Amino acid sequence: MWFLFIPVGDPATATLAGVVGALCLPLSVFWAAPRALNAHARYLRTLLAPSEAELLAARVEHLKSTRTDAVDTQLSEIRRIERDLHDGAQARLVAMGMTLNAAEHLLESNPDAVRELLVEARQSSTAALKELRDLVKGIHPPVLADRGLGDAVRSLAMISPLKTEVVIDLPARPEPPAESAMYFAVSELLTNAAKHAEAERCWIDLRYEAGALRGSVADDGRGGADVSAGTGLRGVERRLAHFDGVLAVNSPPGGPTLLTMELPCELSSPKTTSS
Repeated sequence: MWFLFIPVGDPATATLAGVVGALCLPLSVFWAAPRALNAHARYLRTLLAPSEAELLAARVEHLKSTRTDAVDTQLSEIRRIERDLHDGAQARLVAMGMTLNAAEHLLESNPDAVRELLVEARQSSTAALKELRDLVKGIHPPVLADRGLGDAVRSLAMISPLKTEVVIDLPARPEPPAESAMYFAVSELLTNAAKHAEAERCWIDLRYEAGALRGSVADDGRGGADVSAGTGLRGVERRLAHFDGVLAVNSPPGGPTLLTMELPCELSSPKTTSS
């Protein structure tokens, strides 16, 4: 700060001193105010911000919650696979074995009946193979394993009943768990837009920025999407939370809806297909 000393022996000099003082005072205030505000902000941050111990405790609690959700989700998935195998492919294979056994006993006495039984067995084997493929697709889609996240999301857009535009900017493939989580999240959001939002168009944007896989799904539907309503959004949020990911929902009544996902991850291998 500068100080200016002016002798005030006569009225004119005193007036000049008053003018100079009036000009210098605001300058001194402008010079000191930002520093005072910064000091006050640091003081409030120190006083009100959570301590390192509190941040660590919150982090541990979050990890405990997401770990519990992950275990519950995994157990539910295992039970679903067991149920699908038992009620689907396994039952068909058992029936096919019984059909072939009956054909064996009728091979010499009734060839015509054997032919019909073999046709039935072939149909059962075809149906069982389809169910097994669908089951594998639900666990980890072949297109995702073979061609990566970008092409897998494009395949979702191609089979969607909505007019869907896709923008992909991935310099390399994310790690497989992150790929799978983002793929199924996008799939769920695209399905919701088609089934519940009464949308006609959808836009998907997928990119990798600042150490995170970021995806957005927007539609021109009726809006009103709410995570707390118990829809598929809750499942998407929990799936992403297993990897410290987040889901942001912007869906005012009347639309449009914008769903944004962020999933921290590393890139594992260079991409082999163009985007």
